[in-house]
Amino acid sequence: MFTIGPFARLAGVSAKVLRSYDAIALFRPVWVDPSTDYRYYSPAQLPELRRIVALRDMGLGLAEIGRLVSGGADLRAALERRRGELERERREIDRRLATLDIRVEMSKGGSEQPDIVVRPLAPEAIATVAMADRDGDVGAAFYELEAFVRDLGRRAHRPPGALIESNGSVEIFVPVTGSVAATDRIGFRRLAACRAATLIVRGPYELVREGRCALERWVEAARLRPIGALRIIYLQFGAEPELRLPRGYVVAQDADLVTEIQLPVA
Repeated sequence: MFTIGPFARLAGVSAKVLRSYDAIALFRPVWVDPSTDYRYYSPAQLPELRRIVALRDMGLGLAEIGRLVSGGADLRAALERRRGELERERREIDRRLATLDIRVEMSKGGSEQPDIVVRPLAPEAIATVAMADRDGDVGAAFYELEAFVRDLGRRAHRPPGALIESNGSVEIFVPVTGSVAATDRIGFRRLAACRAATLIVRGPYELVREGRCALERWVEAARLRPIGALRIIYLQFGAEPELRLPRGYVVAQDADLVTEIQLPVA
């Protein structure tokens, strides 16, 4: 038998690792001298330790490895699950490399480039009005919708927005605290949670179109796939005082407008 130091060198691990495995009952010495507390190991234990080291190198957690080596879990299922995790990690790394390459290429011109962030969006209940004419009076439609929600007492403390489908149809929305009975003009639905590529635009709404084009080019270059309606979120906007909108959202100058463009992606 070997004491912990020589056995660790033989096994290719550290004595600290062996002590930690012993502490969690994952891999124990064959004998502990009661008078000295020295741990003793046998070369016959090396195959078991090698299995633990190999599974650990694949990224499996120690608790799961313990179940596997004791026969309390399905090895094939654990490896398939870990493979799926690594595939997802690889896709995320590929995405980050692609976006890094985009940023490097864009920066060659020396001009400041927009910061695009992929982030999760929470589910949201909204009251809506469909724009019959995409060039119609968006301000009047928002006034109608905000007044309707205000009178119901259902206005949520979140920014309003617009949904733009791939066919060009536009639907404006106001966040609400619960379901709203639909009318001939006003609808209700729940936006699903998703992941989206997002871009913040500050200034007049004329800049939003330019920002949208930049975001769509970025998504394509990053090899992401749009999976839903484009969302325009008005973080700071102009509005009439009688609508009694949450403070912090309403501004008076176009230069202070803040808009987030969100494109759901997969």
